[in-house]
Amino acid sequence: MYRVPQTFARREETLAEAKFAVLGIPFDSSESYRTGSRLGPNAIREASRDIEDYDLEDGSDLLNLSICDLGDLEVSFGNYSETEKRAVETITEIIGAGAVPVCLGGEHTITYFAAKALKKDIFYVVFDAHLDYRDGYIENRFSHASVTRRLAELVGAENILVVGVRSASSEELAEAKKDGLHYISAIDFYRDRAGAQKKIESLTAGRSVYLSIDLDAVDPSEARGVCNPEPGGLYYRDLVETLDFLKDCQITGMDLTELAPAYDHYSPIIAAKLVFKALSRARI
Repeated sequence: MYRVPQTFARREETLAEAKFAVLGIPFDSSESYRTGSRLGPNAIREASRDIEDYDLEDGSDLLNLSICDLGDLEVSFGNYSETEKRAVETITEIIGAGAVPVCLGGEHTITYFAAKALKKDIFYVVFDAHLDYRDGYIENRFSHASVTRRLAELVGAENILVVGVRSASSEELAEAKKDGLHYISAIDFYRDRAGAQKKIESLTAGRSVYLSIDLDAVDPSEARGVCNPEPGGLYYRDLVETLDFLKDCQITGMDLTELAPAYDHYSPIIAAKLVFKALSRARI
C-alpha cells in the first residue's frame, strides 16, 4: 500500500514506543493582531513530511528519532480554562508514558499549559520577539501577551530566559528586571553573539530545560507568517546555531508557537525545520 501518513514527519510510532510525542494545540483565542495560529499544527505537519531525514549540517538521521504524533488536542474555542484543563491532562499523560511532549501551536499561551503539567525544577528558554510580561492585555490575564508573566508566577522568573526580545513596554521591562527575569534582546544578541551564547549555556548546562520557540523571534524577512511580526529579529541560521546549548542539558519538552500559515507559505517550513533541529540536538 502506498500512502503518506498525515502525521508529523510521516511517523507512525505509538506513544508507548516513542521518545517524543507531538501534540497539536490549535488554540488562538487571545491573538492581539493577526489571527490564524490555530492552523499552525497542520501546516507544520505538512511541511515536515517533505523535509529530508538526513541533516547534512548535524550529520544526523532524523529517522533515528522516535516520534509519535497524537494529533490535535480537542480545544474548546474561546474557553481558555477548559482548553487549559484538557491540555494539562493530555500532556501529563504524555509525560507519564515516558515521552517528551512536543507541542505545536497555536498561540504562545500553550507554553503555560505544558508548564503546569511538568515538574517545577525546570529552566525555560523562550525565543520570542516580545517579552510577554504584561500582567494582562485587554483585561485578559491569560493573553499570549502575558504568557511569560504567568509562567514566572508558576516557576519563578529566575528560571526563565527570553532570547531575541525587541518589543516590550517600559512597565514590562521594569517588572521583569525587578522579578529577576533573564532576557537577551535581539540588539544585544547581535552586538555580542559569543556573549549571548555563553549566557544561554551558563544558565542551562546540566539542567532540565523546556524550549519554547515563538516563531516571531525569527526576523520577518524570513518568517513572514506569524501573528505579530516585529522587525529586527534573529535569522534562522543564527537561531539554529544557538540551539547547540541543547547538547549540554536535558530536554523535558518543547513547543513552537504563533505560526500563521495563511500569511506565508515558507514559514511552516522554517517551523518544521526548527523542530527537527531542536530534537536532533536534544539530550533526553
